Amino acid sequence: MRNTLAEIREHLKDHPWLISMIFHTAALLVMGLWVFPDWMDREGQLITASFADLGDQESSFSLMPIAAIEMPELGDSDLEDEPVETSLTSELAELDLPELMPSAEGVEASALEKLLPTPETRLASIRKMMAEVGGSESTERSESTAEQIGAADGIESATQTVENAIRGELKQGDTLVVWLLDASISLQLNRDRMARRIREFYDEIGALSRPATSDGIEKHRLFSSVVAFGKGIQEVSRPSLVGVNAIDAMTRVPVDTSGVENTMAAVDGVLEHYRSKQRRKERLMVVLLTDESGDDVQKLEYTIANCRKSEAVVHVLGPTAVMGMQKGLQRWTAPAAGGGAEYFLTVDRGPESAVPQRIFLPYWHEADVPLKNVKMQPVSAMPWYGSAYRERVLSGFGPYALTRLALQTGGTFTLYDDGVSDQYDVGKLRQYMPSYRSVTDVRLSVQGSLLRSFVVQAADWTMQEKEQLAAPRMLFMGKRSPIDPTQFTAMYVTPAEFRSRFSVAIKRERARSEEALEALDQLLEDSQTNDWRALLEGEESARWRAAFSLAHGRSLASMARYHEYIAACDRAKNAIQSDTNMVTFMPSSRMNTSPGAALAEHATQVLSECVSEHRGTPWAELANWELEKPFGIEIQARSFPRPTPRIGVPRMPMSRSGGGAGISVPSL
Repeated sequence: MRNTLAEIREHLKDHPWLISMIFHTAALLVMGLWVFPDWMDREGQLITASFADLGDQESSFSLMPIAAIEMPELGDSDLEDEPVETSLTSELAELDLPELMPSAEGVEASALEKLLPTPETRLASIRKMMAEVGGSESTERSESTAEQIGAADGIESATQTVENAIRGELKQGDTLVVWLLDASISLQLNRDRMARRIREFYDEIGALSRPATSDGIEKHRLFSSVVAFGKGIQEVSRPSLVGVNAIDAMTRVPVDTSGVENTMAAVDGVLEHYRSKQRRKERLMVVLLTDESGDDVQKLEYTIANCRKSEAVVHVLGPTAVMGMQKGLQRWTAPAAGGGAEYFLTVDRGPESAVPQRIFLPYWHEADVPLKNVKMQPVSAMPWYGSAYRERVLSGFGPYALTRLALQTGGTFTLYDDGVSDQYDVGKLRQYMPSYRSVTDVRLSVQGSLLRSFVVQAADWTMQEKEQLAAPRMLFMGKRSPIDPTQFTAMYVTPAEFRSRFSVAIKRERARSEEALEALDQLLEDSQTNDWRALLEGEESARWRAAFSLAHGRSLASMARYHEYIAACDRAKNAIQSDTNMVTFMPSSRMNTSPGAALAEHATQVLSECVSEHRGTPWAELANWELEKPFGIEIQARSFPRPTPRIGVPRMPMSRSGGGAGISVPSL
């Protein structure tokens, strides 16, 4: 052994170049082994996903999430700083989340599928308005105009605006795009669809893999990250030049079950994490995808200032706001255990304006039960416009807070969901665009106008007094359930019992109607001396003219109806016969009071002018609904027969929730 080592030393002395060769070979081998796992980690990540052609079914969603977890609340802490690539962060992993996607390791190549584009399917019937979808590439970072508001036929076409914005940013320098995604279950389908579309776009600009520069875009680099938000905020994929990492993360966003969307806090969290903590210097672009207006809109102005300070632009893909209301309805399909039935769930989708501009009064003869919050309502039993409050009538515009956030930061707002129904003149709606100035500025402008002040005062007051102004009872029969007034514990009562119950009920409804009439009279009292005709002619805004005509006309109509209802209560006892056990107040063209007749004539004139001037808009539709029912009251007394007992047929149990057995209603 010693002789062998001596011979090697002698050989090396005679051939010194061997020492250099051995040293560098060893060094290269070590470096190669060290880089190999990183190369495998980045280039070897394949997305395993399968998307079926859902066709028209994409207008609803199923309560079958890949995973459903509570989003962690971070408070003042920073986002998780550990790299997550195309998987969840270590913080989420601690929640024992099940594997969302199969590992690429050991899977045959034929089983690995990329997110390939599929034929476009319509998500909704929204038509383009105000701006062509996609717009043009822009490098402007100043405040946007109303022309940066558009509508799209679905999430695929909606992303064209974002794609052009990314191109514009890349022309100016390295860019970080943060895909800020609402983690609610209702958006699961749209997140997957957006991933397919963005994958095609990234492939087009050469950003799927890790290029030295983005192909053909001024040699600048594109970084992408994905952040999910709900009640809390979570980084799902850290900034990476490998675009496929973000695409994968979009399909693997954990579902937030809290039903809370802290949208402004999520934007602020993104700015804090990437600008303040990580001190990233790229051009920062936030793409916000959500289907609700958010639960923390009071932070709007702070978030706008924060975006400007951080030189960040926000592009919003958002919902259509409900006309003049905060709450709207979202379509939901119950799981198989619930029979697969479709329901409407209550969500925040508005309002579309900075201040309330729609009077909140029910349509009579369509509200036979006391006003209450109903969390879920069957789709089959709900007309397209909703119930007595027309809570499904859409405005044609996005929520005010989200739209202002986008425009004030130099971004765009694109509607992508259920849009303005086909009966509205979408082109005409452009004239009715709300103001996107601050709430303070809008309220100051309102104070300087008697007409606008009346609109806001009427909207504010009727919303606050919605219990008092709920439509009085029109149907008197049987015994209603104390749990759910839409159901009866007994449809039949004897005539004697009915007379006793009816006497108490009619006195209660009469007293409540007198209070409501007095309150409405006080609302209109201060305005009786104003020359509304001159004020209307002097108002330049079509939106404010429509809002005033609707508010004024419906206030007059309600007063007319209350006069007639009170009179009907007084003569109802004379209509009851010995066998009567059911009374219905029906609309009638015959007026029984002089005040009611005068108010009805005035209301008809104002509402008819609203329909005529603003035809093809939601204001005209809302005015026309008031005119459809006559203002008078006709009393119909009937004898409801005793039902025949059905032997052997079990009674269906009453449900406190109003839903079927086994249905778990999600929080959207």
